[in-house]
Amino acid sequence: MKKILGAILVFLFILIFNKTIISQILIFSASKMTERNISIESINIDYSKNQIILNAVEVGNVNKLYHKNIFEAEKIMIQYNLRSLFSDLVTIDYLIFINSKLFLEFDINTNTNIIVNDNLEEVKKLDDSYKPKIYPIKKKDINFLILKLQTYNTQGFIKTSNKIDEIKINLSNVNFNKVGNKTGFQHYKEVFKIILVDVFLKVPGSALKNLIKKTYKLQY
Repeated sequence: MKKILGAILVFLFILIFNKTIISQILIFSASKMTERNISIESINIDYSKNQIILNAVEVGNVNKLYHKNIFEAEKIMIQYNLRSLFSDLVTIDYLIFINSKLFLEFDINTNTNIIVNDNLEEVKKLDDSYKPKIYPIKKKDINFLILKLQTYNTQGFIKTSNKIDEIKINLSNVNFNKVGNKTGFQHYKEVFKIILVDVFLKVPGSALKNLIKKTYKLQY
């Protein structure tokens, strides 16, 4: 029994303090959650501060029309609550995105003036025949709470199939409190929608702005 317990403790020690293992777990978990390929150039971990810094993060495009990635960040800073990692509610003290880039792509049918495809994979969900993916029922849900979510110096890039030039937009710095996936918190999907609205509001010219608003039924 002592040998088994000792082996478990050694395993936990390696798992918690081995940066390579932690790096692979982070990349695998993020890729599975977003259903996109994710690459991280390097990961710095400061155990004394419960802090993780992700450097040169890239999130791949699924519907790759023009760009390799849909999102890039020079740096993502995370401070976690260590005790919460062993509970049903994982708490992140702060999640900060620094020097990020968001790449949006729209395939427009020039005859009907309708967006028929995008790299957000949202247009297909508007079709009456669309069937959402059914996920297996989990025995136990693990929820998360981000106490503070911030972005600094984020740029948006919009490319449409009917225009040669790409639109570049400087986005607002945002600050959200208590973001998560559990009832009672501001849902992370709603936060993403708010950021998208910020992008669309800054699109120059009314034609593309109105087309996006009409296609995605946005309220702004």
